[in-house]
Formats: sequence, structure tokens, C-alpha cells
Amino acid sequence: MILTEFPFEDFCDKTLFSGRWEKTLSALSRQRIVNIFGVWDNTSGEWFGEAPMLVELENGTLAVNVRSEKYLALAWNKILSTEKPRWFPENTEIPDWREDLDWRVYSPLCKFRNTEVLRVEVVGSENALNGLRFKTDEGGFLIADAGDVITGISDE
Repeated sequence: MILTEFPFEDFCDKTLFSGRWEKTLSALSRQRIVNIFGVWDNTSGEWFGEAPMLVELENGTLAVNVRSEKYLALAWNKILSTEKPRWFPENTEIPDWREDLDWRVYSPLCKFRNTEVLRVEVVGSENALNGLRFKTDEGGFLIADAGDVITGISDE
């Protein structure tokens, strides 16, 4: 899966986003979270914050992508943790870049594994969408753009 070529549909308008994704996000209620994944950069030994994060649920996988602290995009069952993530195509020549990425359980949010989703809320204003907040039976967490990196943050 080449993430830079994935055809995400970006939204900065809350009404348009809701029209496209409200039904899917509502259907997540009462589902259990199996795992939350981020992309790990094996070369640098740290999270690769430019890539989307995955919330794997009982009935499917939601990819959450946020960029420029304004644009939110989702994908349902299109990006999976079982496929090795690629940022660029294999033969791309970029000086000082060696790509070795993997999906890894996102340790800062591992306490939300096996929790039940109560609801999912869009975070942002009418013309800037910054992420999603997941309310669970054990608290909540946010997947959002935190200054040009996508991160997961517990509400606690």
C-alpha cells in the first residue's frame, strides 16, 4: 500500500464531511476496538507521524488521515494493518531517505484495546476539521493533527 498515492477525499467542511461519513461513524457504536495502529519507522526508531492511523474494530478498519491542521479524510476497509505500508513507490530515489515502515500497535493508546465505542465525534470547526474523538466505555481518545503530525492522544 503506497500511502502517498492513496485517493483520500479530504474534507474541511463539517457539513460535507458528515454527509459522507455520518452513517459509517454511527455504525461504529457498540463495536469493540481490536487494535489501534500507527506507522513505525524502523530506520529512525520512532512513529512516522505523516501516515494515517488505523482503528481496527470487530467489523472493519477505519483509517484516519489528517493534514495541515485542517483536512480530515477517512477510509473504511481500504487500508489494512496486514499490508506493509509504503510512503513512496519502491524505485523512488530520494537523497538521505531509506524507507522501512511497518504498522505497529500504537502503544500510547493500547489501553483502549477491547473497549466498546460509544460514539465518534468530529473535532474542528465549520471550515477546519482536525481529527476524530472516540468515546469508549473506558474513556476517550483523539486522533488528530498535532502540528503536521498525526497522533493519538488519550483524553485522560
